[in-house]
Amino acid sequence: MAGVVRSSSGATAHVAGRATGAFQCLVSALDRQGYPIRFMGGWRAHGSVRASLHPAGLALDINQYARNVTRPRMPHNEIALANSCGLISGAQWSNADSGHFQLGGWSGGGRHYASRRHYHRREHYANAR
Repeated sequence: MAGVVRSSSGATAHVAGRATGAFQCLVSALDRQGYPIRFMGGWRAHGSVRASLHPAGLALDINQYARNVTRPRMPHNEIALANSCGLISGAQWSNADSGHFQLGGWSGGGRHYASRRHYHRREHYANAR
């Protein structure tokens, strides 16, 4: 089952049904803080970074133009907001990825993904325009 996450600005993203509540929690928290959500990238069948949770609908990018690049910048409490909704923020990884959020408790390559040092420069992000 797929779910839809919506911001007060009208931006939407498709995610896995079981992840909808957690992602909506984060988006609503950002809305309440006045953070402008211009676009979101959720489920994507192809073109995502290797080991990504986007194809499973378990990851969401918010205002992300490239790895660790958002416009406007994410608020300083990005990690705390994500964690309070049961999500992991890419900003908390050793190789930071601000603007990327994924469902917490995933037992796959979270640590591996965070510790990889060699990324292809031409990766396609879930929200690539």
